[in-house]
Amino acid sequence: MMSSIYITHEVVEMSDLPPIGQEPDWRAQAISKLQRYGLRVVNPIDWAIPLGEEPEGVEKRVRRALDLIDQCDALLANLHRSNHGTAMEIFYAHRRGKMVTVVGNSPFSPWVVSHSQARFADVDPALNYLIAEGLRTDVLNWTLQFESQLTERYEQYPPSGEPDYQFFGAELPVLIFAPHATGYFREGEFCEPEIFTGALAAGIHRAAGCHSLISSYCLAADPCRYLETPMIRALADVVKSGQIGFVMLVLGMSWHEANGFVLEAAGPDADVVSDLANRLKLKLSVLGDVASRENEEDLQLLNFIANNLSVPVIGLRVHRRFRMPRLQPEAFILLNDVLSDFAQEIGVELLRSAS
Repeated sequence: MMSSIYITHEVVEMSDLPPIGQEPDWRAQAISKLQRYGLRVVNPIDWAIPLGEEPEGVEKRVRRALDLIDQCDALLANLHRSNHGTAMEIFYAHRRGKMVTVVGNSPFSPWVVSHSQARFADVDPALNYLIAEGLRTDVLNWTLQFESQLTERYEQYPPSGEPDYQFFGAELPVLIFAPHATGYFREGEFCEPEIFTGALAAGIHRAAGCHSLISSYCLAADPCRYLETPMIRALADVVKSGQIGFVMLVLGMSWHEANGFVLEAAGPDADVVSDLANRLKLKLSVLGDVASRENEEDLQLLNFIANNLSVPVIGLRVHRRFRMPRLQPEAFILLNDVLSDFAQEIGVELLRSAS
């Protein structure tokens, strides 16, 4: 996670700081805003190098600043009053692979352009950019950690008395259902888990504030094929309790399948189902090809949710290339964003219609 940011400006003297009671300088504003979003800020004000300091002290302070840049993930530089030290820190941070963001007057020097990832005229949009990048990186790291824990249970049955699924409750009346997050058995044959579908469902819950239900241990019977399973009973209980107005089933597709996504939809109201499917298809189309077709293996579950539980349901199959957060992080993060936005949008609409 991008958790620490080094901020730098011109040489700081105590006379540069605003008197107590006046507006804080840009550093104080940056520190306050970044820390509110969980980002750690390293402010070199305490070891700024006063003009005229002895060479021994200068060398020690420079080494301290470079060590702190090494420990950080990003650097934010204010170039409205730049100096040689700021330029050297930008150069050093870029060469060390840090994300460099600068604030200053355009046009920027070619040296600044080639040694920074983002440039802004004002501090506030630069802070928003760093916060967004930090949160997106957090999504990726959280996903990898979640799936890593799930990996240990891919082929393991739950301990006696424990369920083979995990439910994450929330406020919005939308449920993201990932029944193949772990291995499962269908007609006596073991089937491999559809990796990162569970992490995706749990991540949508985390981002959108909707419910999610995922398999957390190896399943003795595939919930998509066999409806008399503990996981399906849990699904039915939460829907019948009135907490759910829409279900999205998240499944995987293998490498040899051509489409990026495949949608299957059902529900008690055909117009509502068609509208939901079209809206999701439109959002996903910016990421890849979207097809609509029925899959006999999942049709029984979709019909059960639509007819027996009386809620609209969309089955979403996601191609393997969108479930590779280590090798294709941007594709995974974009999919997480699209599905989270869709789930939140539908959830808010359901809440409003119920009030």
